[in-house]
Amino acid sequence: MPRARNVTPVPLLAAVLVAAACGTARAASETELRHAAWRDCVSRNFDIQAALTDRDLAADAAFRACRTAEDAYLATLAASPLLDGDDVVRARPLLAGRIRAWLVGDRG
Repeated sequence: MPRARNVTPVPLLAAVLVAAACGTARAASETELRHAAWRDCVSRNFDIQAALTDRDLAADAAFRACRTAEDAYLATLAASPLLDGDDVVRARPLLAGRIRAWLVGDRG
């Protein structure tokens, strides 16, 4: 029986972020733009929803509203020669968790 591949979240997230930064200048800038667009979308939607409901529910609503921007960002990561689709699939919840913590935290 083949051994299960044991991947820890922190190195995987680090690999995703390094790969995003190590591509060509055009690819890196596109990845940065897509990440900023996703983060801004989530932030704007969270601010609106947080005025109406609980912060955790507001975060959920913001993620749902910005799924297209998130998909576009992850697609640019998947296009990196240093990552494959499986890496991006594994990184998705880590990236979302990081943004969620930023949203419900003090955003500092």
